Amino acid sequence: MTYEAKQPVYLPVVDFLNLEFHLMDARPGVKPDAFVTELVQRWLAIEMSRLATRKNGRALRGFQWKGVFLPEGTHLRTSYLDSIEFAQVVGDRIRSDDGEYLTPSLFANRHTTGRNAWRFVWLRFPGDDYWIRADNCRGSAAKKLQGHVLSGCEVEASEPV
Repeated sequence: MTYEAKQPVYLPVVDFLNLEFHLMDARPGVKPDAFVTELVQRWLAIEMSRLATRKNGRALRGFQWKGVFLPEGTHLRTSYLDSIEFAQVVGDRIRSDDGEYLTPSLFANRHTTGRNAWRFVWLRFPGDDYWIRADNCRGSAAKKLQGHVLSGCEVEASEPV
């Protein structure tokens, strides 16, 4: 067991107790300090990605999915029954959480067959707080030509805009 230095963070007692009781019901065995640590780490990862995007601009690398460009760092999510799968664009490929490189179709159909990835894959672009259905990004190609693009969706127009 390795030593990990810790710094106390003070919360109002009522908030701490509400968190502790909620964790007892929703996630038995999870201690409040471990939960808050995980929460802060996830928040920091998103905020650092958002800051890097603001400072350096959008990624130059990414995955081209037909008319939609997924910049490096884009997260993908799909679900089937009780299973939720995640993947991320790394370089110019999509890598699942277990390290396997996939196409969007293979990602959407890991536990079944015949699913259209555009309808079953959700995307969270670097620096965004929310998930957007892939089909909504694909549909924004026409809107880009009219000057109205959904935030985060990188669409390749067939004509110069």
